[in-house]
Amino acid sequence: MSAPSPVDPLRRIASLDVLRGIALCGILFVNIPDMGGPIGMDRPLGSPSIADPDWLVWGFSQLFVTGTMRGLFSMLFGIGLLLFIGDDESADRSRLYLRRLMILFLFGVIDSTLLLWPGDILLIYAFAGAIALILHALKPHQQGAAAAVLLLMLSAWSAHEAAGIVPEQTVYTAKTLAFEGAERLGGYRDNLVYMSWVSWNWTVNALTYRWVADALAFMLVGMVLYRLGFFGPERSDRAIQRLALIGYAAGLALRLPHMLLIWHNHGAPTPLSGLIDQPGRLAMTLGHVGLFLLLWRRGGAGLPAMARLAAMGRMALTLYLGQSLIGATIFAGFGLGLWNQLSWPAMWLVAIAILAAEALFAAMWFSRFRYGPIEWLWRLGTYAARPK
Repeated sequence: MSAPSPVDPLRRIASLDVLRGIALCGILFVNIPDMGGPIGMDRPLGSPSIADPDWLVWGFSQLFVTGTMRGLFSMLFGIGLLLFIGDDESADRSRLYLRRLMILFLFGVIDSTLLLWPGDILLIYAFAGAIALILHALKPHQQGAAAAVLLLMLSAWSAHEAAGIVPEQTVYTAKTLAFEGAERLGGYRDNLVYMSWVSWNWTVNALTYRWVADALAFMLVGMVLYRLGFFGPERSDRAIQRLALIGYAAGLALRLPHMLLIWHNHGAPTPLSGLIDQPGRLAMTLGHVGLFLLLWRRGGAGLPAMARLAAMGRMALTLYLGQSLIGATIFAGFGLGLWNQLSWPAMWLVAIAILAAEALFAAMWFSRFRYGPIEWLWRLGTYAARPK
């Protein structure tokens, strides 16, 4: 029996790489307001107004981007687990996967401290992935039921939490804004101390359980979709079309009132918005998956843009960490010092520029190498053997 080894790049499923590239791009649009502004706010500083471009960008993101890109990443992580284990249920594959998660955890520690990004998701994926490994052998309907229970519990948690939040609590006070500004516009050491403190406080509390459950639920959904044949030829175009239509119809029916409830509550969540957040997010994410698969099947696979996104998806971990490094360089005081200086539309333009640079880097890198640099290290640590 040959020793376990990484998947040859020539045998990768291209559609999954492209979808991972799309998620990578989308997640930067969600993260960059926290990179370039107050880290503890998910909304603009001012009051909601249709005349405020910041709130218009926020509203569009709430409908189509926020939560759904993280959902895509989580689904793909679950599918990646199935592909890693494959048909070999031996202890070797499980042990290798746990080693893989341990290394991912270390990358998460680096991202949330040295790379100055407390919003890191790798730590959460390391924990959720270990639970997903236990549940991956369940039948699809059992995995779907487990995901539904998790999402219902998360919805109840969010609704209960929202009942105790008043709008004033969602906005920084002048004192808090000044304190954070002094740290983030300081040198690297100032940023390291402050961001590490934020990361520690965000990680070592009960909210981590919620984030782990959130990631785990979508990992299970990804496994269900994969096993039901949505990423292969087993499913008809009609089935995928139904997935897109139902996903977008339900997603808009839930996410639009979710957004409006927050908007009319001066930017603060309400119990009802908390209750419908997860179902709406799941539906919209499924709509995105369905639309992508339809485009992929109907000639999209041959588009140059798809090749660019596939390259980015193949080195998603490298580029994800790179986004933290670039964001810190642009916004922190030891870099360009643009923290809290740009509007949300301007920060989205910065995100587009970052993604364009990353797409170019990925294309140039894969013209010479088989794996992304961090992916190469990940495989080296996982298999304890030097990848080609």
